[in-house]
Formats: sequence, structure tokens, C-alpha cells
Amino acid sequence: MTHRCRKFWKQLELKRNSPMDTILYVGDSQDIKELLYESGRKIDPVQNGMIALNAVSESQNRYQAVIIENDLPLMDPSNLIKQIKHYTKIPMITVVRTDKRRNEILHDFQAGLSGWFEPNKSSIENFNMLLENCAGFHQFTNGLSKTQRSQITPHGLGTILGISETMQKIYNLLLQIQEKDVITILYGESGTGKNLTAKFMHDTSRRSKKPLISVNCPAIPSELLESELFGHEKGSFTGADERKDGKFLIANGGTIFLDEIGDMSSSLQAKILRVLESGEIERVGGAETHQVNVRVISATNQDLQTKIKEGKFRQDLFHRINVFPVTLPPLRDRKVDIPLLTYAIFRELKHKHNLSMTYIGPKALDLLMDYSWPGNVRELENTLERALLICNNKYLRAKDIEDVLSEKQDMELPVEITTETIRSDGPAVEPEISEPLPGRIMNLKEIEKEAIKNSVERNKWNMTITAEELGISRMTLYRKLEQYGLRNKNK
Repeated sequence: MTHRCRKFWKQLELKRNSPMDTILYVGDSQDIKELLYESGRKIDPVQNGMIALNAVSESQNRYQAVIIENDLPLMDPSNLIKQIKHYTKIPMITVVRTDKRRNEILHDFQAGLSGWFEPNKSSIENFNMLLENCAGFHQFTNGLSKTQRSQITPHGLGTILGISETMQKIYNLLLQIQEKDVITILYGESGTGKNLTAKFMHDTSRRSKKPLISVNCPAIPSELLESELFGHEKGSFTGADERKDGKFLIANGGTIFLDEIGDMSSSLQAKILRVLESGEIERVGGAETHQVNVRVISATNQDLQTKIKEGKFRQDLFHRINVFPVTLPPLRDRKVDIPLLTYAIFRELKHKHNLSMTYIGPKALDLLMDYSWPGNVRELENTLERALLICNNKYLRAKDIEDVLSEKQDMELPVEITTETIRSDGPAVEPEISEPLPGRIMNLKEIEKEAIKNSVERNKWNMTITAEELGISRMTLYRKLEQYGLRNKNK
């Protein structure tokens, strides 16, 4: 037996005896070995991709993660990532030392890469955080049934991305009710992915062959929302030229997603309660009762318990929709997921805008991970899109991210609203601004808030007229009302 063969079988024997908390390291760089040893982790080093594949195939999922070096003999890193994916769902991390390797990350991400690390450039803390979450994610995956495991990807659960501990808890909850027709409410800040989660719940349920109908409750004027949900009869109100089916009838047999249910009026809340208790609806202006079989998933970014105390949300409805609550974490509580989310968004934006940019620099990623993201994943997406569109380099730099974040902080007022004149179809309307406190000058945010407050009150909370008067879209108006905590007190 040759020396090479003896070495090979010795290494395989090490794999068979390796405990569950071992990391497979493919490469021979001392800096990575030292980092792993210093962190207290056990490593199983192999020198090339062929030995690594044999180790993975024989390991019976005992490795927490596979770390793959920048350059390998016999098999390049990208090919190794692709091959490992066929054997196991062990999280894979690549080491990046060259521009060539950076350019390959996007392709490798699509092939199953979970994360990457650039020595002397990326944060050691981020690297350790990534390793810890890879280990937890692997352990979580091994505890699932075969059917459940088939829905797990190297990046998360289906299209819901993230391998952090907080996301693993969410996945566990979602998998628990996958086969159950249970009423669910999703709690979470704006932009945390409530729509995406609702879609996943529907797509993996027994109702997946039937429609998923989403309703953004605050985006529809309260006087029209009832008609949107339940339909209307011809002539039931001005403009009702024909009979129309509502969202509940359209969703019959499937799922209806009521986004921001906390903004719904009390009268509508009572009718939603009736549907949940009896499955019965009536069109606006109609006397005929219709039976529907619909799974209801609702969502809110508000504290419904507080709204109940304030008399703005029905307690009986709360108890009906709160059967199985799921709270989605803000992005600041799962920062280890930011690189995965960033590259997923990057891939979509590259295709959308036909961009030639190849990768995102390590310092840019560190900056993204350091930011608090009050707008969560939606804000991350918007920031990346802006940065990518203004960037003139072959890769996204930290400066590009800094420029966009600085812009965001400086933009106290939207482009549509000025302190001079509020546009309307008629004569220009001067915004009514309260007098500032003596010796104090109002900042731009205060001016904006006051202008919106006065306009919406002047128009008796008619969203369409108010938006036209301010010269902004209705969706922007709703967003601004939410931002400044402005509510119709007469509701």
C-alpha cells in the first residue's frame, strides 16, 4: 500500500471516529486552522476535494460545517460545493483570498454555499458567529423528519432565508403546523417578511392547489374594504355597476392573508369574527348568506393587547386569530443572516437591472451587518438597490453603502412634499404649520408631520383626497401616517 493510500484511509478512519461537533476543513492553511483551534472547535483537516467528498459521504452527517479553502488540488472549490450538496445539507463556508474566488461566490451561493470568510478583511466575530449558527442549523436539520428535511435548504426553509438561531425557532413553529389547518397570526415589524411567510405557509399546506389571496388592510380605504373582502351587489352604493365577488369568495378552499389586521375598523372586525366562527359572509347590499371554507392568516406590526385596552380592537376577535401566534424577528436580531440575504437580493437585482457587477466587498458586508436596519429586510433590499444603481465599480464597496445610508439620514422630507407648497389639482395649498415653541426652530420631520396631520384632518381622513392634496401616492401617505403614529381618533 502506497503512502498516499495509507494517508487516505487514515483520514477516513478519523472521520468515522469524529464526534458531532467537528468541522471538516478542506485545505492546508495555518491561519484558518489556528482560528478554529483558538475558538475551541475540533477540526478534521483534509487536503483536497476528493478526500473531502469521501469524508462527507461516510460521515453520516456528523460534521457541523464544511470549510473549503480558496484553492484546492484535484477539484476546484465551486465544484466541490456542488458535489457535497448531493450528499448532505451540511452548511458550507468558503475561504476567499483572491478576486477570482470573490467572483465565484454568487454562483456558489446558488449551488448551496452558506457563507464565506476573507482572512484579514472580514470580521473574526462575524466568522465565529457564522460557525456557531451553522452548527445550530445543522443540529436543527438533523432533528427533523425526512419530509421536513426535504424542505430545508442550505439557506433556510424554502424561500425564507436565514440560518440564525432565531430563524430556526421560526422554522420549527412553521413545520409544526404545516399539515394543520390552523388560524395563525404573524407578529413582526414592518419589513420582516410576513408576506413571504404567509406564502410559504400556504404553499406547503393542504390548500396549496387553491388560491392564496392577500389583502393589505391599511392600503384600502375603510369605506371600500368591506366590499373588497365580502363583495357587493349591483347598485349597493355609488359606482357599484355590477355584482362583485369579494376576496373571501375568491379564496374559497384556499387561504386569505389579512395584512395589518390591527388597522381594521371595529365594524369590519365584527364581520371577520363572524367568518371565523361560522364561515358565513354576505355581500354589501345583499341578503343572501354564502358559506366559505377559508384558512385565515393575519399579520400585524402593532401590539394588539394595547389596542384592546384602548378600545380599538375586539378582544373576542383577538382570541380567535391568536390561536397560533408566530413572531418574526427583526433583522437586527439575526445579523448573521445578512450576508445570505444580501447575496439573494444581489442576485435578483443583477438580473432585474442587467448589472455587470460581480461581487460585494467584505468591508461593505461588514458595514451592512453593523447597521441596525429599522426597516428590516425591506430596507436592506431598498438600500442595496440604490447602492448598486449608483455604483460605478466592478464590485460594491463600503463607500457605496455609506453614501446611501447617509442619503437616507439626510432625507428628512420626501421629494413629493416641500415646506413651501403642497400640490393639488386646484390652487396651491399652503401647509398649516403649528407655531414652534418659543426659541426653538422646527426641524424638517416635524414640519412634514404637521403638514400631513393638518391635511388629513382637514379632509376628514379621506385618504384619496389627502394624498392628491399632498401630491404623494396613497401608499406613501399610509407609510407616513404609520411612521409618525398618526391615527384617526374617530374610528
